Amino acid sequence: MFRFKFEYLLFVAGLLILALGINMMTTITSFGLSPYDSLFIALFQNFGVSIGFWMFVINFTFVCIVFFMDRRYITIGAVVVMVLISVFVDMIGSIDALMDGIRSLPPLLTLILGNLCIGSGIGLYVCTQVCTAPQEAFVLVVSQRMKWTFRRTEISLACLFLTLSFLLDGPIYYGTIVLSFTTGYIIQAAINAGNKLLSFVNRGKEGQVQHGMSERAS
Repeated sequence: MFRFKFEYLLFVAGLLILALGINMMTTITSFGLSPYDSLFIALFQNFGVSIGFWMFVINFTFVCIVFFMDRRYITIGAVVVMVLISVFVDMIGSIDALMDGIRSLPPLLTLILGNLCIGSGIGLYVCTQVCTAPQEAFVLVVSQRMKWTFRRTEISLACLFLTLSFLLDGPIYYGTIVLSFTTGYIIQAAINAGNKLLSFVNRGKEGQVQHGMSERAS
């Protein structure tokens, strides 16, 4: 039971860290962002509302496409991720003291910390296996339908986002290239660390249960 609760705690923590990283990146758009974040910023700069709103719109589009292509991948968890990440991004972005502190940091440091937060956040919530995010579900469905590899589909989607961001005059600079080649490694490292943490918590809980059973038996 404890592991069950801890998984959800780690899941929410991952989404919060991801949202913090996204907000950090919005303060250094001159360095360039990932293809996905770049499009979110471009939509916000051109049409207003909020970054979280446009994240919700894009993720909702993914959900609709996946629903018509293969609704097996649409779960309540995908909807939860779609809503929570949008809410968390806007919530953190509205904390003026926090955002002012981030803006006071050197841009290069913000780029490094933001990338670490985004990669770590994604890795932590993915390792819990609580649910599949809308974007991940979309890539899985398209790769199966087109007979493409997961990586080929993901790269194609990134290129599409990059093209749309370019057309909307989004923040695409050298930082975009750096993020494209480094975030994946951070995600994998965070997944490995998260899996080890979950295994440690699980072993600890099993040890407590066995100890309790032994005491009752004696």
